Amino acid sequence: MSFATLRIFCDVAQQGNFSRGAELNGITQSAASQRIRALEEELGVELIDRSTRPCGLTPWGKVYYEGCREILDRYERLEREVAGAVGPLRGRVDVASIYSADVAHLNEVRESFREANPQARVRIHYLQPNAVRDWVRDEKCDLGILSYPDRWPELSAIPLRNEEMVAVFRVGHRLSAFSQLGPGDLAEERLIGFDAGLRISREIRSYLRRHGVQPTVESSFDNIDTIKTAVSETDGIGILPQRTVRVEVERGVLATAELRPPLFRPLAIVHRRERALSPLAEGWVRHLRQNDLPVESPSRGIAAERPAI
Repeated sequence: MSFATLRIFCDVAQQGNFSRGAELNGITQSAASQRIRALEEELGVELIDRSTRPCGLTPWGKVYYEGCREILDRYERLEREVAGAVGPLRGRVDVASIYSADVAHLNEVRESFREANPQARVRIHYLQPNAVRDWVRDEKCDLGILSYPDRWPELSAIPLRNEEMVAVFRVGHRLSAFSQLGPGDLAEERLIGFDAGLRISREIRSYLRRHGVQPTVESSFDNIDTIKTAVSETDGIGILPQRTVRVEVERGVLATAELRPPLFRPLAIVHRRERALSPLAEGWVRHLRQNDLPVESPSRGIAAERPAI
């Protein structure tokens, strides 16, 4: 039995796919299948249920997977402790993230992390919020990045940032002359928002209603990119995290105004509650938080502040 075989088994189990598990370990699908088959023969039990797509774990496979993950995590920590926790980190960490966590920024942070730790790999999978939570819960990844973390019994949350929300509209819209808007200023506007089932949609509507505004939702979508496109092509108004529209504002495609009183979206890093983070995962979290600087508001010239109605 080798640690390499244990890693291959855990990767195949985590990915639910022999090909992807093999790729992560730099071997062929056939080699990964042979290594796991030999492991099963040695143990005398079937670990992988090959009758399903994606492949799953048998009851004994789930038990073995839990034990292997704990062994590998402890071994990585032991290596770091013996080595004095100096030098670059090694290994791979898988991260599931919502699309609106700022893809460009995450890529920049990942590149700087790789420069400091050439032997480390960070893989980021972009998913819908519920899928991020499920991936972390089902151990398909090591960490998740999502908004509005709840008090899930099986997950722990590490605060990442509070993102300021702004009103967003096309350049040339009648509200683009103002740098600040109150909820009352949006009372007669058509809102282009998120699907009602998403937490961010409920938070935005609650914010408006708390300030006496019953929002008129013209259309709704399940992702920020589609909302930005719809706003840029219509007279509709969006309410989005400021940092998610910074590129469009810089390019002169969209304009924004601060909301007063402000509205924030909390973003957090989540992980399995009962499993200690590996040294690599801890290093990535620390690097991400240290480099997660606030986005500066773009210059708006002589735009005026509009008093709330």
